[in-house]
Amino acid sequence: MREYVDLEKIPFKIRAMASAIKEAGGRAFIVGGAVRDMLLGLEPADWDIGTDLEPREILMVFPGASTCGIEFGRVLVGDVDVVSFRAERDYEDKRHPGKVIYGVPLEKDLERRDFTVNAMALDPFSGELFDPFGGREDIRARVLRTVGDPVTRFQEDPLRILRAIRLKVTLGLNLDPEVSMAIVNTAGLLQHVSGERIFRELKQILLSDSVCAGLTDLESYGIGPVILPEVFSARVGDVARAVSFSGKDLATRLTLLLRRPVPGGSTEGSFSVVDKIGTRFNLPAKLTQDIRWLLEHCDPEVPLNPSSSCARGIRGSRPARDNPQDGESGHFADPAYVVRRIIYHYGERQLERLIDVKWSLWRGFGKDGIPGGVLFLVSGLWRAKAEETGDFHRVALSGDDIMEILGVKSGPVVGEAISYLEEEILKDPRKNKRDELVGMLLEWWSNRR
Repeated sequence: MREYVDLEKIPFKIRAMASAIKEAGGRAFIVGGAVRDMLLGLEPADWDIGTDLEPREILMVFPGASTCGIEFGRVLVGDVDVVSFRAERDYEDKRHPGKVIYGVPLEKDLERRDFTVNAMALDPFSGELFDPFGGREDIRARVLRTVGDPVTRFQEDPLRILRAIRLKVTLGLNLDPEVSMAIVNTAGLLQHVSGERIFRELKQILLSDSVCAGLTDLESYGIGPVILPEVFSARVGDVARAVSFSGKDLATRLTLLLRRPVPGGSTEGSFSVVDKIGTRFNLPAKLTQDIRWLLEHCDPEVPLNPSSSCARGIRGSRPARDNPQDGESGHFADPAYVVRRIIYHYGERQLERLIDVKWSLWRGFGKDGIPGGVLFLVSGLWRAKAEETGDFHRVALSGDDIMEILGVKSGPVVGEAISYLEEEILKDPRKNKRDELVGMLLEWWSNRR
């Protein structure tokens, strides 16, 4: 029985590209995950067009296309992959085929794909669905099966092992028993896959609604110890729960995943793990920097790590009950000041992450109430917002201004002056006015000399 899909679900751009291929004498079909997502009622994130035209012929239709991947039958037209129907043989490097054969029919092209739910094609002109391997029925049954023998498919490209878990978690599918067994038996092959490819799949698991189930699956199927031995060397139940309580932010969830108790309370062990994983997965430097900072300050019971450079000079880096205010530095125990200081140096997004990390850790490990560090930072954020009587994000005097006012040349003293003014406006943003800062600067300079 033939099945059809509503053509209105297909973007005009995709239909226009298919028409261009047809006018050039080729056949065009929507293939891959876009077909699957439409049948699941989801908005496709990516669109692929399959055609019987060979790559050089595709380039004649779309002369400005990117040729990256052309040796494997793939041409990138804007953000759309246009792929030639092909058969593949001899996967020598656990990813790329040693031999690519063009001129094969549509069904033969679909036969080389990983899972049945990804091995369907849609005619963009009639809406007819081509489904030679039962992908539509598997979607209805919420089952993930491979096209052909799962062990063979996983040996061709071991990344499919991790992709199976990602599809299970993100689409709410159940693994076919043969697929489950094959994953357990072939998980070790993931050691041959590049860190960047692994992280692309892992990232989607971490940012999914079912991240707790995903991490549990990585552990139970033996995948975790292969791709993240630093994390999965121990049980991840509490960690998975903590991650699931957090918002869908990559830095936050990686921090919770990588956070491990270290003897003596040191964070050095966690830092070394971040560095290893950052190198292995080729993570952006800013991401690893943010994670290191969050790990340093993740203790839920204190706002900041008291021994850190960030907390240096802040008497209120612990809740007020632990560090009573004194007359000389009472403002340092002010939560609003601490919050402004964090925002000034690290950004409001990082502050939000820090609160999320602390709160998620507390809940993930089954503790009741609200920890002191969270209360301190949340109250400080509320007060800082309520008391916004001046801008504290940038000092109203520049380095050039300071040199002119003090009659000095560029050097360490300018940096000292800026640091002094920064601290003063963080204590009271109302002071961040040029005239007032000039007076404060001159007084500071007089006392310093």
